[in-house]
Amino acid sequence: MLGIVVGEPINASFPITFYQSAYVDYRFTPPRLRIFTLNPCIKNYQFLSADLHLNGNNFAPVRRNIYGTHLDDDCPSALIKKVTIHLGSRKVELNVQKVYKKSTEGITVCLQPVYYYSQWQNIVLYIEAWRAQGATRFIVYFHSATKETWRTLEYYRNLGMIELKSWPSFPSLPVDSADKYPKIDDSVFILSYFLAMNICILDIKTTIGTIADFDEVMVPTNGRLLDYATEEMTGTKVGALSFENHYVLFTPKIYTSHFSGVASPKFKILTWPSKADGALLHFRYNAEAQKPATTEMPFRFFPDNHSTHIKNMEATAHKIFNGVIPKFSSKSYDALQECVNKIM
Repeated sequence: MLGIVVGEPINASFPITFYQSAYVDYRFTPPRLRIFTLNPCIKNYQFLSADLHLNGNNFAPVRRNIYGTHLDDDCPSALIKKVTIHLGSRKVELNVQKVYKKSTEGITVCLQPVYYYSQWQNIVLYIEAWRAQGATRFIVYFHSATKETWRTLEYYRNLGMIELKSWPSFPSLPVDSADKYPKIDDSVFILSYFLAMNICILDIKTTIGTIADFDEVMVPTNGRLLDYATEEMTGTKVGALSFENHYVLFTPKIYTSHFSGVASPKFKILTWPSKADGALLHFRYNAEAQKPATTEMPFRFFPDNHSTHIKNMEATAHKIFNGVIPKFSSKSYDALQECVNKIM
């Protein structure tokens, strides 16, 4: 005898929340419809009931059951302009954005959602270093930060260097299931990183893309990252480059608002699989507390004259704060770590 599993529609009692847009991905033939959600694991037989609204006024919506795998080839993905999800008594409507193949030379840097961020000095070094390595676009998902950090982000946004995209606090669970699952926002601090990564990847329009926190810069042993990555990946089957993780220490610390220590950093090397000739320079706030012994390495943040970039960073800090540099306090950072430790 063969067991037959009947499909089960996901209804309003299931704890699921949707990103505001769906995507039609033209990098594939036929194009693929992508819908992003945050939810517990679902069974193979569970599905979303969705109406696919097509371009033009003469087409009636097409009803499809979405199981989490790609739809059949007869799904009219290329014509979809809106998606309506039916969850029993609940209905969710998603506008559709189109995704095309990458075309512009450069590096797009995706930032994971910024939560209660306080280290504005990291951002100044981050932007300066990544631009020197060939970055041409920064996408920042913003949730919250100290006023000094926001002022720094606003400065770069007004110069057209970064794109700030609002990242939400997610809503409460339905009343009839709220006591059965953890609160969504208790876990979204970590889980939403993966959601944001996938969404940002679809927004990359350059030949190279990467995901890096505000305290991470990838550098090759020699030259610019853009040139190195282009040479390694063009005309080959290489789809990604993995850099060994190095914690970085500065003397003096950049949180004193002096960037001179960037010229001669010290390193703590972690065991990290590496497939690239270079390093991920990880300048975490508490790098001194990490266990590996401190050592010297040839890696640097800038492929050219460090003194010029250090002067640029210090001049930028004075422009952002009109010559009155705020003193850094670890209170916000410490409070955030306490919250993270409670929910992990």
